[in-house]
Amino acid sequence: MPIITLLVIAVIYLAVNAGLANAGRLVLTLEERRSVLERENGELRTRLAQMTTPQRLMEQARAMGFRPAQPTEIEYVVVDGLEPEPPFVAPSPPSSLLDHPSSLSPAFTETWGEYLSRWLGGDRGESQ
Repeated sequence: MPIITLLVIAVIYLAVNAGLANAGRLVLTLEERRSVLERENGELRTRLAQMTTPQRLMEQARAMGFRPAQPTEIEYVVVDGLEPEPPFVAPSPPSSLLDHPSSLSPAFTETWGEYLSRWLGGDRGESQ
């Protein structure tokens, strides 16, 4: 009976280890594939960047018969009912949205740098 138990445990151990080895090989294969795909993706991005440079696009447009428009050739179309986008207005800082005044006293009128330079310069009297 102990020999059969040891054999069953050994078979289970070997089956688990074989499964782990297969999973490890699969992980290594997938990691290698990922690195290949990342490299190919980088190469494609580089090609796209090279193909869409302004100089290259201008050359292709000229080859197709296009040329830069002259100021007299430009026509503007007015569309009734079309509202232009409102100009950008920067949002107010969060502190200005509060109804209560700032917690800093108006008596603090100098920065740490100013205080230290004044203190190191020998003027160690009262602050302004």
